[in-house]
Amino acid sequence: MLDFGLPELLIIAAIAVFVIGPNDIPKIMYGLGRLFRRFQYVRYAMSQQFDDVLKAGDIEELRKGVNFEAPKTDERGADEPQEEPKP
Repeated sequence: MLDFGLPELLIIAAIAVFVIGPNDIPKIMYGLGRLFRRFQYVRYAMSQQFDDVLKAGDIEELRKGVNFEAPKTDERGADEPQEEPKP
């Protein structure tokens, strides 16, 4: 969907130089860098809070305690006739 190659990026850079001006491009790039850095920090902080909630609620131990595998059964014992209980 957003597949940019080198020719497309060069065209975008050339248009940016003409529209914005060569003197303002470093300021804009600095601002974009700060914006992306803040976004990464927010993403990191949210993941840390999620991990803290998991640790505080002991959900990690609960998750480890759940067995999602099918119980192991002895099929040979199922084929043998079972004794009926005596009254």
